[in-house]
Amino acid sequence: MTLVRFDPAYYGLFRTNLRRLADYPRLSAYLERALAVPGVRETVNLNHIKRGYYSIKALNPSGIVPTGPELAWAA
Repeated sequence: MTLVRFDPAYYGLFRTNLRRLADYPRLSAYLERALAVPGVRETVNLNHIKRGYYSIKALNPSGIVPTGPELAWAA
């Protein structure tokens, strides 16, 4: 699910938008509803997503993986 990866990877690493997904209430609500479907949330591992994207040396030569963002739906 691409929306899950948007704030932790696409927004920061790829600089794909002016705003985070969290800044769009309707998209955020849609994501929360999708994550509420039984079995979906258990497939999301934010640390794995961030490590994977931020390990791309061409995009992130320093290899630094950010701690955040803090996401309401990830709590």
